[in-house]
Amino acid sequence: MSRRALSDNRGRADRTTDEATAADGRFSASMMLRAIELAAGSQPHPNPRVGAVVVDGDGVVVGEGAHRRAGESHAEVIALTAAGSRASGATMYVTLEPCAHHGRTPPCVEALRAAGIGRVVIGAIDPDQRVSGAGVAGLQAAGIAVETGLLADAVEAADPGYFHHRRTGRPLVTLKLATTLDGQIAAADRTSKWITGAAAREDTHQIRAESDVVIVGAGTVIDDDPLLDVRLDGYSGRQPRPVVVAGRRPLPTDAALFSRDALVYAPKERGGPGESVVVGNGTVDLGAMLDDLGQRGYVTAMVEGGATLASELVRAGYVDRIVWYLASKLGVGGGLGAFAGVFKTISAAVPITFLSVSRLGGDIKIEAKVGV
Repeated sequence: MSRRALSDNRGRADRTTDEATAADGRFSASMMLRAIELAAGSQPHPNPRVGAVVVDGDGVVVGEGAHRRAGESHAEVIALTAAGSRASGATMYVTLEPCAHHGRTPPCVEALRAAGIGRVVIGAIDPDQRVSGAGVAGLQAAGIAVETGLLADAVEAADPGYFHHRRTGRPLVTLKLATTLDGQIAAADRTSKWITGAAAREDTHQIRAESDVVIVGAGTVIDDDPLLDVRLDGYSGRQPRPVVVAGRRPLPTDAALFSRDALVYAPKERGGPGESVVVGNGTVDLGAMLDDLGQRGYVTAMVEGGATLASELVRAGYVDRIVWYLASKLGVGGGLGAFAGVFKTISAAVPITFLSVSRLGGDIKIEAKVGV
């Protein structure tokens, strides 16, 4: 064989190998995306959203699963059960590092070993210190091949509250605002129903559905008497717990949210309905409140009002994300602004990073993170 022919053969072999590698990469990515899709919409907090897919040696999906609620089977176990004996020697694609410790359920690492799984492809390493790295080590010790980091950013984006909570001990805080284009949350007579259209209001309820708690100030309870529940057609999932930051004025004992096991944070002992937690002296210590919510296992928190609470949370650096609905309306005057207090100088402005801008009916939705 000539040198040129040998070189051509080597070139074709290299291209074939490269194409096979690329094809395998695309297949693996598609399986991880499927696992992320399976986990979407589940409500297992304080546990993570996890999806898993089992694929046999022929590339056939033989089992799928997602962790739906805390205390129920994990995604890996559900997928293994669906696969049955076909799990032996197969590959599992799982969004999060399998657990290696005993909790309400046995460790998933042991289940994978017992099923004879040959390879595990992991999206993201679990930030929970009980798991982080231990799951990978347990799999490797069992002789299972492990790959990590496949679409890790997409996995975290599908459950940002969990990752934030495990890293900081506090829930991820989303501040929701709905204003006229010139920044008014209500008219001077305090009327605000409705600033935004139906599509924006429905989107707000979707955020509530994804939140573990919804937080409001005492003024919002007194002025608006909100129920703070999820009201979406056909919705049957878990309802977020209402949380109230108490002030100087007493809360009405017949407030609607007290029918929903409301949690009240107050600067001193108070009577009346709802569970009360004293944090602070004179005013509620918002950092202590978030610490307590985190310790209770609440992973995502939505803040819905009012202007004073929003200002205090943003200025203290406690808001992680903002969802702002700009209505197709102008107040054309001074009503009630989105934030309380005085904007004294431009150096006091809080930087944000815009993430997305979209239309919802006649309104505009802006999503941003606080900081750069």
